[in-house]
Amino acid sequence: MNIRKTVTALGMAFLMMGAIGSGHGEKTVYAAEKPAYLKSVTYFGDEWPINYWGSEDENMSSNFAKIKEDGFNSIILVIPWREFQPENGKEEWNQTAFDKLHKVMSCAEEHGLWVTLRIGYSWDYYGPSELPSRFAGVTKKDSEDRAMWLRYSQAIYQAASAHENFHSGFITWEDFWNYVHNMGRNYTEEERITLAQECGYTEYLKAAHTLDEINQLYEKAFTSYEEIGIPDRKSPAAALFFEYYDQFLNEFLAETQTVFPGISMEVRVDGDPIYESEGNYYYSHRVTYPCTGAEYTALMYSVSMGQKNEYDRISAETALKSTNRTLSGLYALSGKKLYAEQLLYMDTTAEFAHNTQVLEDEVDDYIRGLAPVMQEYTMGYGLWVYRNYVNNCVYNGQFGLGFTGWGYGGNDKVLEIDGDHKAVLAKNGTVSQKLTGRLGHAEEIQVEFWAEPTAGAVSLEVSLGKQKKRVGVQKAGIIKLSFPWSGEYDLQIRTNRGVRLDDIRVYTYEQFGRIYGTHGEEQELADDFRILNSQLSVN
Repeated sequence: MNIRKTVTALGMAFLMMGAIGSGHGEKTVYAAEKPAYLKSVTYFGDEWPINYWGSEDENMSSNFAKIKEDGFNSIILVIPWREFQPENGKEEWNQTAFDKLHKVMSCAEEHGLWVTLRIGYSWDYYGPSELPSRFAGVTKKDSEDRAMWLRYSQAIYQAASAHENFHSGFITWEDFWNYVHNMGRNYTEEERITLAQECGYTEYLKAAHTLDEINQLYEKAFTSYEEIGIPDRKSPAAALFFEYYDQFLNEFLAETQTVFPGISMEVRVDGDPIYESEGNYYYSHRVTYPCTGAEYTALMYSVSMGQKNEYDRISAETALKSTNRTLSGLYALSGKKLYAEQLLYMDTTAEFAHNTQVLEDEVDDYIRGLAPVMQEYTMGYGLWVYRNYVNNCVYNGQFGLGFTGWGYGGNDKVLEIDGDHKAVLAKNGTVSQKLTGRLGHAEEIQVEFWAEPTAGAVSLEVSLGKQKKRVGVQKAGIIKLSFPWSGEYDLQIRTNRGVRLDDIRVYTYEQFGRIYGTHGEEQELADDFRILNSQLSVN
């Protein structure tokens, strides 16, 4: 997956004249009134956020029709920084990603859906690594990474605001949190001092705290600020670094607003433990909650917030009371309405299995009971898992970008058939991909794809790393194979005669929301959200 097609812009001046947004300014079917209350779905088609922008999304129109039919009035698009502005060039832009952004927004407008953008998403498959160093570089005020961020933010805003159904945007604390993890990493004292000076922590301490205050928390006797490094995560001084980082996020938001007017931020609602000899306490990031300059404060809300989180289950009634208590408190601290753009009424993520959940047979009661509290404290909500998805680590698995990212034979090709791109392999044809995407460890790795013989039954050899399996295909359908876990999982599919391939996936888990399945089949909570949306009746 090291081959990517990008288009180099002719400098920022050309970009600002509309190079990226050209041809998409004309308005489409709907120019509905801007909704006072957002009922949103985070949209990533038939894939998941990490590889959505490399997918074909041939079902976009029908997907949007279903979203609208279910009572939602908006979608959230996750916009990966590197996908739109590749890290291998300061003025290089991925025109294909911008074209798709315009296509999605136009199609959404045709279905009466508004669009909010989450910009700066740090995970995607557009390149050799998932978390580029630029996300750490933005902590430095005058760095080239910070300048790149502003160019990217401005380009996204100009492209999106050309559409009448553009609502707003937000960044999230989570995408820029990696630098905080340096506190818990195994650095020498010299390295910690260098990190402190590079990111601006040293200058912050000079402006905000005396050496006596710092020495007390560090339990040291510094004689100058230049001796101070990033603290250890489990020391009382960690509170100082959180304090600095909250200021960085507030300044970063304000600076981004100069090129993306009104952009908000998803704030960190969870407290961070501070370890002291007398006992621990939780540091609150409340100074970030006002999101000055934005109409709303964005947040992820989970049923687990404020709970024991010891694999326990609570009733819908208990969960609703807790939701009311938490949101009312956040509303008071922010001073403005909240946008719960990730409403986690349940969560099947394996690493959070210990978190408190609503009793399985009462989740529907919880959803149906949310309207009063949501209308009181929020200006909208959003779902992350409207449709179940798998952690597919294949790039361009729907071949909407041709063979980009794939190895293939000389006689193999990609054809558009009835509006859907498919790989068409000739006799002894092969497609292969070096899978550099993250794949969570599991006992088995699942390989799934659609196949259709073009001239009689075929035999396919599917290789995952050093493991091989053969499968016969007599008619069009979905093939599912399981392989024992291995750290080597590069993919290759070889055929003995003509075959069409599409929708290739390699994954280890499925994320459930109980609304729609991975293939669009309705599940048990769909009607509950239709009822909730009807209760949230403000247009």
